Amino acid sequence: AAVAAAAAAMAAQRRREQSGPQLGIGAVCETSAVDRAQQAPAGISGGLRGREILTLRSVAQCTSAEFKSPRLGTSERVRRDCGEDAFFLAAPTATSAAVGIADGVGGWASQGIDPALFAWELMNRCKDAAEARGQVKSPACAEAPANPKRLIECGYEMLKRAEGGAPLGSSTACVASLDRKRGELRIANLGDSGALLIRGSSGECVLESRAQQHGFNCPYQLMVAPEGRFSHGSKDYTGGDLPEQADEYVAQVEVGDLLILATDGLLDNVSAEQAVAVASSMRTSNPEAIADSLVSMARRRSLGTEATPFSMAARAAGIRHVGGKPDDITVVVARVERTAQVE
Repeated sequence: AAVAAAAAAMAAQRRREQSGPQLGIGAVCETSAVDRAQQAPAGISGGLRGREILTLRSVAQCTSAEFKSPRLGTSERVRRDCGEDAFFLAAPTATSAAVGIADGVGGWASQGIDPALFAWELMNRCKDAAEARGQVKSPACAEAPANPKRLIECGYEMLKRAEGGAPLGSSTACVASLDRKRGELRIANLGDSGALLIRGSSGECVLESRAQQHGFNCPYQLMVAPEGRFSHGSKDYTGGDLPEQADEYVAQVEVGDLLILATDGLLDNVSAEQAVAVASSMRTSNPEAIADSLVSMARRRSLGTEATPFSMAARAAGIRHVGGKPDDITVVVARVERTAQVE
């Protein structure tokens, strides 16, 4: 996502480096640290048996927009070249498994600030909170692993207290956490990234998040700005939004269910119905293959002239726009699976 006038600044940003595990043209896939201990094969439906526990078999795939230059190397701070997007796939704890995505606001490039740094720092700190590592002492961090809104809040608190100073910038955030024993999935979404939950037994979409926007192409966003303000063109943005403003969703999962998190690079170019149709038809495939298909579809439609969710939203706002919206695309696909509980 970007502030309303951010598109002009995006051209100076970077495209992905051709390194790391890859799926498809210009895409990178990273697999989560799924429990290794005697993992049982997942069924399509049904509950837990005996000493079993749930986990998420998760992958993340990303590609930067066509018009962006490659990022010159990656680091611990920016682990993949996803343009201005970022993600995390946390190692499961004994009680929870969490994943998340963020979309850095491209307009910061006009201020000489790399928009990816804020998004990655937020996701890296959310990952720490999900794994109960390196937390600051606060009520949010104490509740973080099982509560995605608290995960975002804790990650944001840690970001603001970063050694050497907090990175300037802003981003959306969408985080999901699975209660591994009860099978309760909780999602918190701030901005115009989003989540879908698809039932493994039927292919039915049982949960779809909604975008939060202040106006057309101006999503809710967490922010750290000089003196609390960010100016871009004729617009002045003050303070950003708060983690507690994130919408929350709760659903009971079944073994075989698919969770999809995506930035607006997918959601602006592919309707929820189209994404569900693709994922549903492939729901017994590996998460890697599903993520590959979704990213490829979004990339293709972003460069085409067919009607898209973005073009229809532009029309509703009185703006003429034909076809897709070239943008960074990040997708997390996570399948709910059984695994043996480790004592």
